[in-house]
Amino acid sequence: MMNKNFILSLDGVPYSLLQRMIEQNIMPNLKHLVESSYLKPMNSVLPPVSSSAWASFMTGKHPVEHGIMGFLERDPKTMDWAVPGHNDLLSETILTKLSRAGKRVFTMNVPLTYPPPEINGIAICGFLGSDILKGTYPKEVGCFLKDNGYWIDADIELGKRDLKQFVYHLYQVMDKRFEMMWHFWQQEPWDFFMVHIMETDRLHHFLWEYMENGDSVFSELFFDLYRKIDIQIGKIFDILPNDTNLVLLSDHGFTTLKKEVYLNRWLWKNDFLKFRNPNPKNLQDVHPNSKAYALYPGRIYLNVFGREKIGTVRPGVEYNGIINELKSQLFKLSDPDTMQPIVKEILTGAELVTLQKKDNIMLAAEKTLANHIPDLLIIPHKGYDFKGQLWNHTIFDKTDFTGTHTFDDAFILSKNRKIPDCLNSISDVRSCLLEI
Repeated sequence: MMNKNFILSLDGVPYSLLQRMIEQNIMPNLKHLVESSYLKPMNSVLPPVSSSAWASFMTGKHPVEHGIMGFLERDPKTMDWAVPGHNDLLSETILTKLSRAGKRVFTMNVPLTYPPPEINGIAICGFLGSDILKGTYPKEVGCFLKDNGYWIDADIELGKRDLKQFVYHLYQVMDKRFEMMWHFWQQEPWDFFMVHIMETDRLHHFLWEYMENGDSVFSELFFDLYRKIDIQIGKIFDILPNDTNLVLLSDHGFTTLKKEVYLNRWLWKNDFLKFRNPNPKNLQDVHPNSKAYALYPGRIYLNVFGREKIGTVRPGVEYNGIINELKSQLFKLSDPDTMQPIVKEILTGAELVTLQKKDNIMLAAEKTLANHIPDLLIIPHKGYDFKGQLWNHTIFDKTDFTGTHTFDDAFILSKNRKIPDCLNSISDVRSCLLEI
């Protein structure tokens, strides 16, 4: 690695939104930075969720390789599910590699850093961690952060009760994160310093449609959060040493949410999924006669004999027949209000592996699909979000969320190092730009 790196990651910030805010002078410091930097759009990964995408950033691998396909993973042998963490990654991270090379590393709030890795520096967990006292390395850092009122993540439930207060709460959480960022930055000359802002993603999920519609109250509150970020970008620009490259990036784009689609409800209604009781709580309640079940986002797993604990679907003819039947029926799924098609593409697990393998390396999963790789991955048209909730009262819903992720329209900015042509997605950043 030629230079040191200061990385500010902004979760879920679209390239197109940055361009708009630059043009409207909402972020003047960013505009000034862009004038002397390299900026380009890039893609996320499949599926385009924060846990998978940031794991791809850290490992330089696609989800089929590093093993994180969503916020919830299941063990087919037990039919238990759990939130995946850093220890579940199948590939080495940039944090570990740099530490082994003797580089001093700092990471704050990056997803998939819980439990915190033992690195040559400081690791502060991201939003999938639940306890700051258990979420830092070294441990004493957690005590310091708790004493100073640090939040791992904003209170999402507040957004469902009082939207305006939730936005003010986001400001508070983010202000504290930047305050602690500067505290640690001043401790020593770090080789790799990364701070992740999750509050942008939270803002977008709740306020995106208000912003798009120019709501007189919430649109301004939306952009005020970016004005706060812009102030910090200006400070970073001013203090950064010449031997340190500044990188800003996001992990996916955003768009207005049209409908949430509850996939397990659809599977149940179409006789692919059965339950042991009328109020299912977890995968233990899935009946052995089921053909398939789903996890977020848009992942379908067949109830395969010999793989699932309760598996009854035989590999071969029966398996392939159910796959074809699912694809045929899912492509017919349409928005009940507009009759627009919802499913853009459906990839089998084998197709996903072929699409995501890097450097023509033969993956073991190409011969026998690994447990984390879904049998089908549904890619929706923009504005639709395939949920994995086991039971819902209806297939389609519109909840408190007004925005959802897109595969395209993420961004990357590099201050001192040109962004090479090989960088097209967040999984390319590590090798193509950071040269690690």
